[in-house]
Amino acid sequence: MAILEAKNIVKRFGGVTALSNGNITCREGKITGLLGTNGSGKSTISKIITGVYLPDGGTITYQGKEVAFRDPIEAKRAGIVMAFQNLSLIPDLTVWQNVVLSFEQRKGVFLDNQAAREKTRELIDQFVPGFDIERKVIQLNSSEKQIVEIIKAISEEPRLLILDEPTAALEQAQVKALFWYMKKLASEGVAIIFTSHRMGEIMEICDDIVVFNNGKNTGSIDFEKDGKNQDEIIGLITGDIEGTSEKHKNEDISEETKFEVKDLQYQEILKHINLSVKKGEVLGVGGLQGQGQVELMLALAGNYKKIKGQAILDGKEISLKSPKTTIREGIVFVPGDRQTEGLMMQDSVYQNMIMPKLAMKKQPLFTPVKKYQKEAEEVVKILSIKTDTIDQKVNNLSGGNQQKVVVGKWIPFDINVLLLSDPAKGVDIGAKQDLYDFVLKLAKEKGISVILYASDNEELVDYCNRVMVMYEGSIIKELSGDDITNANITKASLNLPEGERKEMEA
Repeated sequence: MAILEAKNIVKRFGGVTALSNGNITCREGKITGLLGTNGSGKSTISKIITGVYLPDGGTITYQGKEVAFRDPIEAKRAGIVMAFQNLSLIPDLTVWQNVVLSFEQRKGVFLDNQAAREKTRELIDQFVPGFDIERKVIQLNSSEKQIVEIIKAISEEPRLLILDEPTAALEQAQVKALFWYMKKLASEGVAIIFTSHRMGEIMEICDDIVVFNNGKNTGSIDFEKDGKNQDEIIGLITGDIEGTSEKHKNEDISEETKFEVKDLQYQEILKHINLSVKKGEVLGVGGLQGQGQVELMLALAGNYKKIKGQAILDGKEISLKSPKTTIREGIVFVPGDRQTEGLMMQDSVYQNMIMPKLAMKKQPLFTPVKKYQKEAEEVVKILSIKTDTIDQKVNNLSGGNQQKVVVGKWIPFDINVLLLSDPAKGVDIGAKQDLYDFVLKLAKEKGISVILYASDNEELVDYCNRVMVMYEGSIIKELSGDDITNANITKASLNLPEGERKEMEA
């Protein structure tokens, strides 16, 4: 029996359509796999179901009644709960305080803290026996935090439980415990939506799947009726889009190696990374989100002091242990999160453009304002930044123009390596094309080497000469030439055993 049906769901964020036709049906006592590549709409429809977002179109029917939850609290009271991949925990509260937050039990006029502790301990012992629930969340590692997030959701005794990439940070034993508990909940009639990029987990735990691609459904499979066909699932995930993308990449690449790193390591996040990029080449970094791509870009930008390994630029060994050092070497970084990492939102276009220069040690005694203003105006012209004046605050610009400012502030520098971390995320099609056209022009005319991480595989297909695919902090596959396709990147991202991968490609 269907407990929830979402039909024809539409969601727009500004000029970007995240969902154009989202559909999913969940049945009591069944575990439904929600699959799709990065940006396909999976998280968006989950957040609409749980009241984080309001839909712009479509209907949701829950327990036979049409609903439109205004916030997650309202959804929780109706029995719909989500454990988020981007954790919803409060760092300064203890484990048990996070678990019962907003749903505290009372004993008369007082909170029943003892009952809350006992409930938390009973649930968490299923995953990590003997776990100290008095510890603050800020003291936990990533897998422990994820367990607390899951326990928090389970503790609310949902009728529909949504698990968004719950196993990404868990150890094998913890995954096994989670699957046991999911089956237990399903046997009690709870409907579960399970999002995962790990094909083995989908095949093991799910009763059926729904696949999203580019904001709409590409299909669904009921395993009980139709069986489990991995080839069919991969086809639905990648979509029928092979060969439809127009490629805009530089073909004439120098054979000269511009930049390379050897045996790069950082904690348990980056594992023995080896890469090289040629002069004028665009090297792509792909894979499912959260596999170490962002950390790799930050490491190359000098963000980690305790990094291990060797870096060589133009044949000379350099240090990657501070941003100032890498900037002086001409290695500059463009983050994807422009609002929190790339810009000072309350400052002007001009102030944002000159900030990297002012932060460097070697500065003239008096700031050459007229010179810097002229440079900023030239950058605005080169990148076609739509602004009335360089004194306009960047928070008044569109997302695409904001991102152009993030890139533009580095143009006056002598760039050797340009690091782009998902630079077109949330940017409209026109601004995205302008951005990449400029990047390719820099690479071709000035011989700048580009390392591009993009969560959208099509950006890697369109613009990269080679693509490295990452999985759990390691590079597991390199693609080049005609092998750079959406399907091949997706298959490598899932890290299937080689035999299964060859079978699918046959």
